[in-house]
Amino acid sequence: MGNGAIPENRQAQPQAAGEAGKGGKRWLRLGLILAVIAGLFVAGRLVEVEQYLSLGREWILGLGPWGPAAYVVIYVVATLLFLPGTPFTVLAALLFGVGWGYLIMMVATSLSAVIAFFIARYGAKATVEAHLGSTALFKRLKRLVEEDRRFVIPAIRFLPMFPYSFNNYALGLTAISFRSYLLWSELVFIVMNAVLVLGANALYRALILGESSWWLIGGATAAGLLVLVVGYTVKRNFASV
Repeated sequence: MGNGAIPENRQAQPQAAGEAGKGGKRWLRLGLILAVIAGLFVAGRLVEVEQYLSLGREWILGLGPWGPAAYVVIYVVATLLFLPGTPFTVLAALLFGVGWGYLIMMVATSLSAVIAFFIARYGAKATVEAHLGSTALFKRLKRLVEEDRRFVIPAIRFLPMFPYSFNNYALGLTAISFRSYLLWSELVFIVMNAVLVLGANALYRALILGESSWWLIGGATAAGLLVLVVGYTVKRNFASV
């Protein structure tokens, strides 16, 4: 003990506490997901959800081609202001259906990503850098980009610690080329929008309408498994960075 070494059991205690904390967070996330599903099921029985959605669809259809365009604009503005985009994606799936909802969200996520990138790189670089440049999250993201590893954009977009709107602005401050940024981002958007749109429609039909659409469930599951596999690989490869 005189050499100042820390007993092995004391070193293990913080490590064990950290593992327990991670396990607790996983169970908390699972509990929240189950609570949301249960809430949707109850809402479907107590509230005329389909009636309100039908009114929303009629209003959107009444706008003609301006309906989807207006929705895209609302999404872009909201995400440029750092509001979460997932609720908008889910609502688009319910208002426009699977096919149109997916296409609309592909346009919306792409436009938001491009505009934020150009704002950060050319339009208001000093302002964005003043707000994001000194944060620990941005420094970590920049370090990942500078490592020049393969698939760095999918890695950053799949890791939950890097939010969508933050990514769009922060990557504009790095040295990454716009071509690489757009190409790899689009590959992620293709998968993530599929998960959200197909999953939202499958849950809506099952919990609200009491129907089972196996192709929706199968598509959402396949896309979700792909996200999990990529997410796990990314987390393992970039955990030390």
